This record gives sequence, C-alpha cells and structure tokens, in this order.
Amino acid sequence: MFITALAYAALSLAPASSADTDGCSKVKLNGSSVWYPVSMREQADGSLKGVFPDLATEVFTALGVPLMVGPELPWKRLLTLLEHGQIDILAGAYLTDERLAKYGVSQPVMQEEVGVIIRSNLGVRPQSLKDLAGLRGVAPFGASFGEEFENFATSHLSIDRQPFEDFKTNILLVAEEKADYLIIARQEGERMIKEARVEGKVEVLPWVASVNTLHFMFSRATPCIKMLEAFDEELLRRRETGRLDELIEDYTLPVGDG
Repeated sequence: MFITALAYAALSLAPASSADTDGCSKVKLNGSSVWYPVSMREQADGSLKGVFPDLATEVFTALGVPLMVGPELPWKRLLTLLEHGQIDILAGAYLTDERLAKYGVSQPVMQEEVGVIIRSNLGVRPQSLKDLAGLRGVAPFGASFGEEFENFATSHLSIDRQPFEDFKTNILLVAEEKADYLIIARQEGERMIKEARVEGKVEVLPWVASVNTLHFMFSRATPCIKMLEAFDEELLRRRETGRLDELIEDYTLPVGDG
C-alpha cells in the first residue's frame, strides 16, 4: 500500500506512545539470520535486516529506547536466551501455544505461507499433506510451522531436522535426491532455490502446508516486557497509515524470474 509523503511525515513527527520504560534503558534484540523476508543477516557487516528488524528500529526510535542487535546464533539458542531473559525481544516467530505460555507476544505483523518443495523427478506429485506420508522429508532445525501442522507431522510424517551449518543444505538434499521434500517458509524457499542454483531439480508445490501469523516475542524475564503495550500501539499506527504494508512490500520477491 502506498503511503504519501505527508502521511509518513505525520507518522514520523507524531509524539511517541507513552511507554512504561522503567528498568528498560535499552532493548536487546535478535532474530534469525536466514529467514527471508522476516529477518536476515547482512554478510558484509553482520547487521540484521528484514521486515522485523527494520520495524523494531522504527518503533523503538519512536519510543525513545536504544536498540541493540545481538550476534548470529542458532534458532533454538535464541529461544532459550529469550526464555531466560538474556535477550529482550525475538524479531519474528510463528505463534504456538507453547510460545504463548512462555513469552509476551505482540500483535501480528504479517502472515506467511509455509511451502512444500519437492524433487522434480518425484514420481507422483503430492496434492496434500496426507500425500507426504511415506516420503522422506527435511525441515530447518528448530523450526515450528504452527500447531496444526506440527500435530499432523508428528502423527503422520517423517521429517528430519538437522542443525546443518549451511542453511542451504536442506534444499541440496532434495536436489540430490537424498530427501523427497522440504518444508520451509515459501518466500525463503523460493529465494533459496535461486541461491543454491537448483532450478529444474526441485519445485515448489502450488498448495501450502500452513499459513501462520508472525509476531515479535518478548521475554517475560526482563523489564522490557512492560513495553509490549506501547509497542503494539506503535505497530497499530503503522498498520493504519500503511507504513507496515510498505515495509513488507519492500522485501517481497517479484513474481516470476524478474
């Protein structure tokens, strides 16, 4: 959605929400290094970019609280650090019952489709999740694709989730016929196919495995949890002005080869 210069100026100059910052003099944030367009690590300087880090920078600037971004760490390690208060906020995660119980959860920022990528020479094209039963699946280590999907996968599917150092290893396993399919966020999967140069060896199925909302996760073990309400107010303002749509669109991959 397009936002006029006047509207954006009004957003930038409007007074920030009245946040309870008692005890939260700065915010320690981290996120995935390889989740396009949610959160990605810039190779040149290690900085965190994407919809969620960029949005967090805007919101906490408006709230007048400095933001510190942590170093690259494995996904499951980030969740553990968040639970124990060693980081304040995780920049982007799907909502599950377990996470809702452990963390403070922001209003939804965006929706994301979870896709299925198969090897192109697979004999029969799966038409639904049920058709994946009996096939060899892989998925990123530590990833959760929503309550409904995970419950089904636990009961009916065989999905290996190994902590590979190179995130592209999963799609290479499919391309090399060592696995039949990969479960991954659709946009990230499409980007990974191009990056790994495996076009023609794998393909994204037209249906989705699940659709999830993405949220910021706040640690309940640090004083910055008090800022969740003010954070949500700023998030809502950006949704209403169209700024959030603009930010998401900036990171959306073009359709086709362009």
